[in-house]
Amino acid sequence: MHPLIWRAPLACALAALGSIAFSFPTLAASGKALGVDPAAAVETKTDSKTLTVGAEIFIGDRVVTGAKGQVQIKFSDQTELVVGPNSALLIEDYLLRNDESAGKFAINALSGTFRFTTGRAPKDRYIIETPTGTIGVRGTSFDFNSSTQETKVLLYHGQVVLCNLSNTCVTLDDTCELGAYDLGKSEILGHTDDFKGADRDDLKANFKYAQSQAPLLGAFRVEEAKECFQKGFVANAQSESLVKDEGDEQEEQDEEPCDDCCNDNC
Repeated sequence: MHPLIWRAPLACALAALGSIAFSFPTLAASGKALGVDPAAAVETKTDSKTLTVGAEIFIGDRVVTGAKGQVQIKFSDQTELVVGPNSALLIEDYLLRNDESAGKFAINALSGTFRFTTGRAPKDRYIIETPTGTIGVRGTSFDFNSSTQETKVLLYHGQVVLCNLSNTCVTLDDTCELGAYDLGKSEILGHTDDFKGADRDDLKANFKYAQSQAPLLGAFRVEEAKECFQKGFVANAQSESLVKDEGDEQEEQDEEPCDDCCNDNC
């Protein structure tokens, strides 16, 4: 057979394979890391790499942070997510999948501390799983921390439904309201102002972003967070100021007026 006779079909076959290879859709990013502190990585089924500002996040990615790590992610629907120190989170599904089919915004908060603010997607499309149950999002912003024993949630605005694995649920709908669920129960814990002393200190440790939003970019800060742990301090400061003003006024009233004969001594 003449060499040109078999070379022609082979060339056509290779061209066809090349066309097929390059016709696959590129992997669509779910979100982008806008802020990254050191000791943060993204893990896939095949490898692990250090996260940097501008890195894209995909379905199936596992975001992991160390003791000083933090990642601030903005998704294409404007949802904002903060992964705090010593935390791990898995992106399970996103609103628009690679094949352009409609999905849900589904994440699995495996452990650690987080902040979540919904974007433009319908409320029923958001699902947050934790080791002890789920958080149903209803257009809202909140902080939460999760472990294998318990999940705690601090609401800033909107509404969240907390359900444990036994499907026992409670609803949070008030600013600075706290809720929790574990394997045995789901409960509303009350308002942050209801906690005093050591219990209040424990809450501050669990919800670091409510105590200080300084580590966060402006877009990831929540105005209502200022009310949760600083409100009491503001009230105390106002009270102390009022007491001081009343004391100064009393001192002025106690002073004897000085007449002309004692001006030299006034």
